[in-house]
Amino acid sequence: MSIKSLLIIVCLALLPLAFTSPANAVDTRAIEAARAKKVLDNADFQAIDAFLAQGVGEILATQDFSSISNIRSIILANSASNEPGQVQFADQFSESAKKHISAALQSADALTPPGRSFRVITNLLMLLDGFADPRLVDLPLKYIDYNNSVVSYWAVHCVTNPDVVDKLNSSKEPDTVRQIARRLDAVVATSSPETLGLIAAFAGSITVSDGEDLLLKVADRRIASYADWSVQYELLDATVLQLLSDKVASSNPGKSAAGRRFGQLLSYVFQRYIKGADRLSQSQKEQLVSVLVETEKSSLGKLTGKPRSGIKKAIESADSNALLQEHNNLLGNETKPGEMNIDYGKDSSGNAIMYPL
Repeated sequence: MSIKSLLIIVCLALLPLAFTSPANAVDTRAIEAARAKKVLDNADFQAIDAFLAQGVGEILATQDFSSISNIRSIILANSASNEPGQVQFADQFSESAKKHISAALQSADALTPPGRSFRVITNLLMLLDGFADPRLVDLPLKYIDYNNSVVSYWAVHCVTNPDVVDKLNSSKEPDTVRQIARRLDAVVATSSPETLGLIAAFAGSITVSDGEDLLLKVADRRIASYADWSVQYELLDATVLQLLSDKVASSNPGKSAAGRRFGQLLSYVFQRYIKGADRLSQSQKEQLVSVLVETEKSSLGKLTGKPRSGIKKAIESADSNALLQEHNNLLGNETKPGEMNIDYGKDSSGNAIMYPL
């Protein structure tokens, strides 16, 4: 699926069309009363559970997808207590959400026609994403490798949600983070560029060692796609390069591995722009320019210890020779290592390789 098609589907799913949905699609009176209380009783717990049962049931039963975003909005608007620190409400809401959404996802898998099934699953995942509750991540994890790209995108979106990741990092739950990282690792090879962007951001933000391994795998996927000229959405690599440079700049034990990927990926961005002048679209060229200029601005100065502007100047003057010289000065070539002194590994004779492929 193309990026444009995915974005259209996502936007349509998110589009609030309140004028097609009755305001009382989900009864909120009882849960609004519970949200206002400092201490909850059994009736309030039942009200929370009934609210989620009705709201999730409406999503599952809907035939009119023009109104479904309104139902999601109503549920999300009533997902937290008005009383700060009211853990009773949060705990019951999370418990009921897990129960009813889990059951709805199972039922949605069997819906016909298939188009209705994937729309319901997508909207349930979007609802989970809105909750940003780490206690619910096991639900979207099951759909990360789903055979529909929109469903798998939203499943990844749920588990890489920055709010979820922040909560997992701060709550010291490395096992859950590692579980997510392992599931994401398994889909790197087949993920779309927009999904890879989510995975890369997650990899760069988690505090366990699995994060760097996952980031390196994303980088390897991008490097391979440049090598065979099949790369899509070059703009993604500004993010990947930034994340790699953060690893290189740190005292991380995997500095050499991250540095090697940084050098090779950046080299391929240079090469694609210089060698592809007659075969790339204007959009592709503009994306490559953005990657090169942004990387020079945000990463290269940090890594070399001095401000740089040579790449930007070479591009502005349309001087491909000057741009190639910038590449060689930074990353190395057959005659000398680059200023960044990147470890590209060893050749078959055991000699250090001074330059990228």
